[in-house]
Amino acid sequence: MKYSNSLKYMNSFPAVEFAGDISQKRVLELCVSLGKINAGMRCVCLPEGGSGHAIALLLESVIKSSGHCVGRITSAGGFDSRNSIFINGDIPSIEDYNLAVAELKSAVQKNPESRYTKEETTFVLGLLLCRISGCDCVILEGLSGKNFALDAVCAPFDLIVMPTVYDSEKSAEKVKILCDAIRRGTREVVSGNQKSEIYNAISNACAISGVRLYIPVKAQFETGEIASRKMTFSYNGREGFSIKSPSHILRDCAMTVIESALALRRGGVRLPWNCIVSGLSSVSETLCLDILAVSPVLLVDSASGYDEAVLVKKTIDEVFSDNALSEVVFCVPEESLEVLNAFGTMNVSKTVVYSKNGAIAYDGEVICDSVKKAAKSVVACWKNGKDVVCLGSAGFALEIKSEILKLINS
Repeated sequence: MKYSNSLKYMNSFPAVEFAGDISQKRVLELCVSLGKINAGMRCVCLPEGGSGHAIALLLESVIKSSGHCVGRITSAGGFDSRNSIFINGDIPSIEDYNLAVAELKSAVQKNPESRYTKEETTFVLGLLLCRISGCDCVILEGLSGKNFALDAVCAPFDLIVMPTVYDSEKSAEKVKILCDAIRRGTREVVSGNQKSEIYNAISNACAISGVRLYIPVKAQFETGEIASRKMTFSYNGREGFSIKSPSHILRDCAMTVIESALALRRGGVRLPWNCIVSGLSSVSETLCLDILAVSPVLLVDSASGYDEAVLVKKTIDEVFSDNALSEVVFCVPEESLEVLNAFGTMNVSKTVVYSKNGAIAYDGEVICDSVKKAAKSVVACWKNGKDVVCLGSAGFALEIKSEILKLINS
């Protein structure tokens, strides 16, 4: 099967408009017809969001550094048939992709009456690629969020990892989803936020289900060197850890990943300390305060809610304390406008808003109907000597960062 034909086939399935259009029953039937590909691999479940994405990347790197083959399936990319699947941090080879699509196509043709969706077939394709690649662990990133619950196919989980920052307005929506995931079956849960509104519900679900719950101890975290592109720290009496961003969110993520690695070790996964250290230090694309330039400042962060934005503001104040930002240009998607409330004391020069329909309008705002146009606008401001801060979902942050780098390097 040629690569172009593989892409054409995977794109032939209709995308869903509503979460209810995804059928776990169909997905399970397809997995069984392919030889129960959902069985036999250790599955780690992470909820959606910017901190969840960062934890997934850091944990993926730690597991890979220990010599294991790790797969990651994410919905952050809109379930693109190849770009939402990663093997050891890279998208699958064209040869493996073609092989998996051919096998999937054969299974689908055996049941022509089933109306599979793009989300369902891409998820199954991801599991199939993980099996073909011999993955020991599979990280399900963002599949237990409000819109997608495909992770239920892989229950029971070896580990469920909660994000470090919860959006207080959406926490009620996530309580049932996360608690149901715990009750469906998991060995351990690591929660990065003990002060959130949903922590008690998670704790109760663990107690009822007899599941062990671990929480990173912030008092055991000691910050070392802080720079715009690096931070060293010690945790739980061990020194030598480092991450490639000073972000407060990423600091919490790093602690959560260390505890997650220890949880996997308790489950029999070989993860030496030196591999945990090297795995954390080697990841540079977490999208947690990704500083692209220092003077003037140009940074991107996947903060999409007020609570996350508060931590971004805290990090900016800490890193740039001797050279405070002035004449700041913000760039945010329409659905994340609330993050601006966390920066009330800053001298905002302009706000660039990405709106798909361009319907909103405020004084001092530039409305862009594409991320590419938003990137052009903020790069122009940056070249004119203004500090630029781009905030939004993980998908938005990744896309606008890519567009910004293209413009800068062109």
